[in-house]
Amino acid sequence: MMELPRTRIKPRIQDPKLLTLFGQSKVGKTTKLAELQNCLIIDTEKGSDYVEGLIIQVNSLAELRQIPNAVANSPYKYRYCAIDVIDKVVEWIEKEVVLEYNLQQREKGLTNKAADISDIPYGAGYNLVRMRVMKMISAFRQMFPRLILIGHRKKTIFGETSVEFSTSSLDLTGKLKNLICGDSDAIGYVFRDDEGQLKVSFQGSDELEVGSRSEHLRGKVIDFEWHNIYIDK
Repeated sequence: MMELPRTRIKPRIQDPKLLTLFGQSKVGKTTKLAELQNCLIIDTEKGSDYVEGLIIQVNSLAELRQIPNAVANSPYKYRYCAIDVIDKVVEWIEKEVVLEYNLQQREKGLTNKAADISDIPYGAGYNLVRMRVMKMISAFRQMFPRLILIGHRKKTIFGETSVEFSTSSLDLTGKLKNLICGDSDAIGYVFRDDEGQLKVSFQGSDELEVGSRSEHLRGKVIDFEWHNIYIDK
């Protein structure tokens, strides 16, 4: 017979297993990643040339997809993995889907071609991209205890005259962004304050789409130091 709990159960972990961080380009995200010990940094846009770390530069989706298998067969085990940046991975997958669609059209003897993902009818291209991105993220999560997704900042401004409303969020399309953020245990915005100190905000608002399941990060604006984010021993 199933035994049901009779007392409150404390959290089993405190650290985010999937951490998503976004911010403006050149704010210092990659430099900070290099400070995280035992973290495999997957550089998708050659932004790591000036930092020292456990870095592998990948130039294509095919190379990226080889990494989980390579890690599985390696005697060296990483505690963390960071994909820097997730935007580039999505771009590669979109191009792959467009190429496959055009090939299918040609094989059917049709002349309709897609120049980009938005040209594929009925939103089918976007759906395929979402499925493949989430499958890729799942494959990496199975190989690493902690996965970090690094992305760029998207700023959206609403309003046409003197009254404007802006939001900052991960720079991905709506449904895919929602899926990634929904799976993430913490989403943080990386920025520099007025004194130039690197910070991470997990304090969500109408203007900033961030948040955290981890109690020690929830609603906080913290100095960007890894010991403030990963506290489990």
